[in-house]
Parts: sequence; C-alpha cells; structure tokens
Amino acid sequence: MDSQMSLLMEVHELIEEYSRMGNSLRNPENAIIGIEDELKLTAEELNALNANEFTHQSISGIEKIVRDRMLSIFFHFFCIIDGVGDPKFQYDDTVWLGLKLERRGLDEEREDEEFLHDMLYEAYWRWRELKS
Repeated sequence: MDSQMSLLMEVHELIEEYSRMGNSLRNPENAIIGIEDELKLTAEELNALNANEFTHQSISGIEKIVRDRMLSIFFHFFCIIDGVGDPKFQYDDTVWLGLKLERRGLDEEREDEEFLHDMLYEAYWRWRELKS
C-alpha cells in the first residue's frame, strides 16, 4: 500500500474512532476537551446534556452526523492541499497551488522544522483573533 492510501485510510479510522461519543453524551462531565477554556462545557450545557436520555439509536444517529461532518472537513482540507480549493486565510495575493506532502526518509534532518500538530493550537488562537 502506498503512503497516500495509508494516510487516507488512517483518516477514516480516526473519523470513526473520534466520532464515537456515546459515553461523552451520557456522561458529559467526563468529556475530554482539547482546548480547555475555550471549549469547556458550561454548567448550562452540562445540565442540558444530562437532561437527555440518549438511546442507542439517538447516539448512533448523532455519531453518523458527526462522522459525515468530519469526513467533509477532511475532504475540503485535502482539496486545499491538492490545490483544487483555496484557503480563506492567506498571507498574500498569490495564486494558491496547493501543498505537497511527501513521505520522509530516515536520513532527512528535522531539527528546525515546525510540526503542524504543534502549530494547530497556536493557529486556533490566531484564527479566533481574525474572526473577532
């Protein structure tokens, strides 16, 4: 299997895994929140979630909706990477041609490289500033 297919199959695996939220819906006080202050559930939200009696069918429906939305996010993200879609936030007025993702070799240096997973939360706060 080539690297691209491995990556795309991993995306589907992650979508399935992260869309499973039955326990979080039934016990929202135990939900894991990535950006604590910004996405922390309020007391009102916790009360509203606790007031619902989620059935297997309602959770299954919610998870399907979330999986569909996550798949749409990745589809549009990959369109931007492929250069068939444009990012909304660009630093200049040049034509967006996409990005190239390559499989790394063992001999490639990575000392000064910024990693996207590390930059993700910083980008969140920059995005929030631009949106307000």
